[in-house]
Amino acid sequence: MRQTLMAFAALTTVLASCAPTSYSGYAKSGVTRETAALDDTACSVEANKLFPAATFTTTVYSGYHGGYGGYAGGYWGGYPGYWGGSHVQVRDANASMRAEHRADCMTLKGYAAVNHPICTDDQISGRKYAPIAGAPKPAPNICALRAKGGGVALIDLNKPL
Repeated sequence: MRQTLMAFAALTTVLASCAPTSYSGYAKSGVTRETAALDDTACSVEANKLFPAATFTTTVYSGYHGGYGGYAGGYWGGYPGYWGGSHVQVRDANASMRAEHRADCMTLKGYAAVNHPICTDDQISGRKYAPIAGAPKPAPNICALRAKGGGVALIDLNKPL
């Protein structure tokens, strides 16, 4: 039982370390979030037209895994060797060019790339917040909160409801 609990704690720690710690977006003073989202979508569509997905797949074989012990039909302990499985890796050759074009497009529209930290449970501590209107620049009191139904909402920790 103790080993199970330790394994669960280790798995939880590993999964938590995979969670993002910040939300990347774009900021421009005087712009609503809706306008920022429309501009971002327009830049993404343009990037997708200029640099369409160019995916390449590669099958990676795991190879032969040799057995050990004196295996003879299962009588002497040990186990037989076996051929491992395989998996397919997919790579999009144009992904970095699309991302770069989108960033350049947003910069030309007057936006600045920003990173907002993800709100921690301690920061929220049971209080409710209204989403911020607009596309704010980073500040110590602004963080990103996962919205119900998906997406992200930026909140001002200095303004609870």
